[in-house]
Amino acid sequence: MLRAAISRLRRRFAVEDPDERIEGSGEAITSPQHRRSAEAEAELDRLEELGDDSRGKNS
Repeated sequence: MLRAAISRLRRRFAVEDPDERIEGSGEAITSPQHRRSAEAEAELDRLEELGDDSRGKNS
């Protein structure tokens, strides 16, 4: 009886082989603050330059 209970508990809490259950690209997971793509960075730089140019014309 005790063996059967232990066996049931082991099956209930058994973890699959991690190598088989982990899926993904293999890339490191980073903070959302650091996930900007190269295109997004280029667009932010362009907008920043536009903002600097418009400030220079107004002064």
